[in-house]
Amino acid sequence: MDLDAAPVPETRVISWEAPPGRMDPVRRVVRGGRPEAGPAQGRSFISKPPPPLSVGATETRENPIVTAPAPSPDTEPEVFRQLRERPLDTATYEQLADFFDTRGDTARAALMREIVEALAGREGPAPRQQRPPLTADERAGLRHPGLRTPSGELLACAGIALCRLFPAQGRAADASEPLRAVAGPGAPAVLDALHSSARILSVNLPELVLAEDDSPPFAAVHTDKPRLLVGRAIIRQSLSAAELRFHAGRALLSLSPDLLALRAMKGAQLLRALALLSTVLKDPKDTSADAKLVRDTLSPRALERTLELLEPGTRDFKASSLVDAARDSANRAGLVACGAVGPAVSVIRARRSQDAELVELLRFAASERYLALRAPR
Repeated sequence: MDLDAAPVPETRVISWEAPPGRMDPVRRVVRGGRPEAGPAQGRSFISKPPPPLSVGATETRENPIVTAPAPSPDTEPEVFRQLRERPLDTATYEQLADFFDTRGDTARAALMREIVEALAGREGPAPRQQRPPLTADERAGLRHPGLRTPSGELLACAGIALCRLFPAQGRAADASEPLRAVAGPGAPAVLDALHSSARILSVNLPELVLAEDDSPPFAAVHTDKPRLLVGRAIIRQSLSAAELRFHAGRALLSLSPDLLALRAMKGAQLLRALALLSTVLKDPKDTSADAKLVRDTLSPRALERTLELLEPGTRDFKASSLVDAARDSANRAGLVACGAVGPAVSVIRARRSQDAELVELLRFAASERYLALRAPR
């Protein structure tokens, strides 16, 4: 996390502008009580890519399919409004592909048709694997806007300290058998997926340990350090390479401090850990074991930044919304790692997740941010 980053400002989408060939949602950024108008940086494939910016500085909502409020009918084709109303409708994506074809925009048309094939359950184009590793800014852009808030910034800064206050217990902590290629018939493919996903996301692999049961394919946990538990079922069965990379990408991004705190800790643990953190930070003379652990974990600069974020970050702390945002962020990383929309949609549907999770994935899949990540630099 960049400790020099500015606090996340309050933003509101207020209008749309649509000069020829462009549709940019415009938002008002409130800084120090003084509103400033400017183009929104999170936008859909409808508009041209924005100029580079510091991720999280102004963006609070991706704007891929569903926007609030919707632009007036005279500023956009009808198909855009239909897609916001029915984000899982394949016919609307087909119309959108035709719309981009008429404008010679083959890249966006191909992406829309790939989404059509994924929603219809048909085999789409071969996954894209040969792309350079993500930059730090590109990887930070995978975070859902729900984490680009004071609460999310607090977790990104102090997440590891929170996890150390409540480390994994039971079977997750007892697992100790390293993952090796001879662990089962699917183990070589699992290792290949992990290494490929780590290269694409530009992250280091943590300790890889076999779980003691048929747990999820990969689970990010924190014992005395972050580690990945690999479910025994996945090394016995045969998943496609793309689906394995989707699972691997999700798990690897979940090792980030904010996602790890949200996905590895139970809700009550997280709230209790935040309360302990608050007690420690507000009493510099605290000599308890918890205080020592927090101060040993966070650098002096991180301690200072965490203290700055403590009040705004806990004022309106909505754990369930943050957990959903962490899940959606992990899915974005999985989509980028697997290299195709179809395998990602198949995995989410196989888990029988609610439609909201799939809609959020498609919002990202149909966004300018993902379109740019598909093209090699």
